[in-house]
Amino acid sequence: MIDRLHEKGVSALSKFKVPHLSLGVVAASLLSASAMAQTETTYNTAHSNDETRPNILLIMADDLGYSDLSAYGSEIHTPNIDALATQGRILTNFHTSAVCSPTRASLMTGVDHHLAGIGNMGEVVGINIIKDNPITAPWGKSNTYDFDNIPEGYRGHLSEKTVTMPELLSDAGYHTYMVGKWHLAYDVKAPDKDHKTWYRINKSALPYARGFDKSFILVNGGGSHFAPSSPPTPLDITMYAEDDRVFPSKMLPKDFYSTEFYTNKLISYIDSNLKDGRPFFAYAAYTAPHWPLQAPQADIDAQKGRYDAGYDVIKQQRLARMKRLGLIDNVMLPAKESLGEKHWNELNAEEKLIEAKSMEIYAAMVSNLDRHVGRLVSHLKEIGEYDNTIIAFMSDNGAEGAAAFMPRIPGTKVDNSLENMGKPGSVVAYGSRWAEVGSAPFRLFKGFTGAEGGTASPLIIKLNAQKEQRPTSSARVQVTDMLPTFLEAAGVEMPKSTYQGKAIYSPEGVSLLTALQQPQAFSIVHPEGTVLADELMGASYVVRDNWKLSQQATMSKTPVFRKDVPWALYDLSKDRGETLDLSAQHPELVRELKGEFEEYIRQNNVIEHAASYSGR
Repeated sequence: MIDRLHEKGVSALSKFKVPHLSLGVVAASLLSASAMAQTETTYNTAHSNDETRPNILLIMADDLGYSDLSAYGSEIHTPNIDALATQGRILTNFHTSAVCSPTRASLMTGVDHHLAGIGNMGEVVGINIIKDNPITAPWGKSNTYDFDNIPEGYRGHLSEKTVTMPELLSDAGYHTYMVGKWHLAYDVKAPDKDHKTWYRINKSALPYARGFDKSFILVNGGGSHFAPSSPPTPLDITMYAEDDRVFPSKMLPKDFYSTEFYTNKLISYIDSNLKDGRPFFAYAAYTAPHWPLQAPQADIDAQKGRYDAGYDVIKQQRLARMKRLGLIDNVMLPAKESLGEKHWNELNAEEKLIEAKSMEIYAAMVSNLDRHVGRLVSHLKEIGEYDNTIIAFMSDNGAEGAAAFMPRIPGTKVDNSLENMGKPGSVVAYGSRWAEVGSAPFRLFKGFTGAEGGTASPLIIKLNAQKEQRPTSSARVQVTDMLPTFLEAAGVEMPKSTYQGKAIYSPEGVSLLTALQQPQAFSIVHPEGTVLADELMGASYVVRDNWKLSQQATMSKTPVFRKDVPWALYDLSKDRGETLDLSAQHPELVRELKGEFEEYIRQNNVIEHAASYSGR
């Protein structure tokens, strides 16, 4: 059963480039939005004609680490993605949220994820309410928020008070297509006799209802990459949607493999309207290389033996390549290791086999992804659209160090034997030690908001008509900058506090387009003194110029209260590895940045957690 609910709460927030929403404006917008959508002229652009407007292809990998592309120092061969860099530009200081759905919410709307409706992953909000203990505060009956009074920014789906990238581009005359992971259409609800989980699908928040003409998506935050095995694993039981039709994974084609299928589908979407001459926006939100680690056997076989030397050797080789490539000039020292599992030399022979194969499968997924990105690019060239297409490649957060989460579902079965790893029926993740390799040279990884390894993502952008590589940029870039960049390229005006009669949160990022167009290197996009901040699951950072104030618990199996986690201060111009805490030397700066962070909390209606998540 699918719930189609619209929460109509009114927010009193604003200030960080976000307008206050008055009750009168919201009430009027709710009454008029439907009629307005049908009668208002939809071409909101400053363009001259369709022939001059570029296509936009946005490619996102899921949980790809900062150093996992060969263009960023990896031993994994990714020639097709690297080729985008040789005709585009590598950006070494791009930041997302520390986990997937908050990043995707900000990417689609250009606003902070707390305002966009994903203050935390909906699944996490629900499970915290169910656990209902001091460490999950403010969530739970005995704390502040139960299922019947979840704050507006934490309900698990894109807020109705936002306008999305595909909505803006569609209204401007673009075709809009999407494949892959959405993860922005939950309603967090109490389990009942008909629903065993604590979330439902909010159909009005699916891609077809938020601006995409055509879409084929995984609704969930993760799932198997193959069609379900028999019997299925818990991660085989997922939901998909094609446009407005929602269906279970058991209806997927028997030969389904996520990366290949999504590529085929997106190519068919692009081809479907070529003759009308209108530009397109295509969003390829691949689910690879998110766990469960699964890949075609030939891709796995091609990686055999590559990781037998272990974590430390591979990490040092990557760091050496990154240094030769000039990617880590502002890293005084690479991050120290976290408190994870055993070191390589502490593993027995069987454990080494399992660990090495896990990474072989991961590398196979990345290599397979690269091949299909190559297919997409080749197709654009075949149909004569490559030169007129902006292509951006990114990841949604840092490398994933957590174990694969599997709900207990009767009738499911998992075979993680060495022989079956990577095949249908297996559910494998590669763990924190390999995630440290993927995050090199930074501290920690996915889920750790206060650490560079949680939020630093590779970003490669090739502009339309660009023929040669431009110098690498070290400018700080946020995920909220992607929407204004694409809108400027498309000649579409940035929305302000209302759109088509509806009150919205104004996008807050800045466009990179002018900087990307210049042939020389650039090291700044945001004006000097700009404050950039984020909070997620009780961990936080605030950045101003080269200074970063971070509150982040280290990795531990023991819950940590946020109040007990000290703030650390780093000079990012020299120490992106976050190895030297300068807070004691600069107490006044620490006070200033704490004040900036408190303002960020207030303006974005952030609900601060009692716990600072330490290992998820």
